[in-house]
Amino acid sequence: MKKVLLLSAACILLHVTSQAQRPTTSGKTRTTKATEDPNAAATGDKQNVFPEEGFAGIGILNPGAPLEIKKAAGNTRNKNILLKLSNEWASGGQNEPSIMFSNGDISNPKNLSYWTIGARVSGDEVLKTPQTFKISHKAGTDAIEKEFFSIDSYEGRVRIGDVNTLVDGYKLYVEQGILTEKVKVAVKSSKDWYDHVFHKDYKLMPLKELDQFIKTNQHLPEVQTTEQVMKDGLDLGKMNALLLKKVEELTLYTIQLKKELDETKELIKKRKK
Repeated sequence: MKKVLLLSAACILLHVTSQAQRPTTSGKTRTTKATEDPNAAATGDKQNVFPEEGFAGIGILNPGAPLEIKKAAGNTRNKNILLKLSNEWASGGQNEPSIMFSNGDISNPKNLSYWTIGARVSGDEVLKTPQTFKISHKAGTDAIEKEFFSIDSYEGRVRIGDVNTLVDGYKLYVEQGILTEKVKVAVKSSKDWYDHVFHKDYKLMPLKELDQFIKTNQHLPEVQTTEQVMKDGLDLGKMNALLLKKVEELTLYTIQLKKELDETKELIKKRKK
């Protein structure tokens, strides 16, 4: 009887010990089977690896980075989504799943700095702003984070810095200015350029009428006034084309005056004879 009791106790102890040791994975790699996710591409009978040390892989058993996510090839009709961030919808519309890159210093709020990449995935009913993808930064000296870059869902407007975007007809809004080595402005139609000034049928405004126009309006014909530029801004493409037109007209006026001057000189020579 004692032998039976001792044997039973030993079996129970062995079972309890094996159950207690089962959850630990120290020094080992835990994998999941592909059958747990019928939509995932299987690698053998396992697809994920989550070691306590080394690299973790989702959809790959030999990851080459601290975390590598891999998925079978997609197609031209559907997104091949490798990572999805989501959060619960808020009635005010401020749900904004994000990724934060932080220095991790929470000992003093003045030392905490971070970058965030996030997206407002529903319109904000409080601030009345559209859905927006944005990149923001908070320095240690900042009370709140600053939005440096954003793309909103209203016609895909891109904003850099703190600048008003409530002006239709544009795609890019930049605070302070742009420094670049080259700017190329596309011209939609040949009619937007003014080489036709040199055509024989072009009607050049007589100098007397031009003189009167300038006296009355204080600017050249077709050129925006200061008030218009301050209100609507300056279209570089159209302005350069207009300046070309004025240079070409000025060239024609110069040629015209040269002809008149030559005729006058010739007439004076004849009279002297």
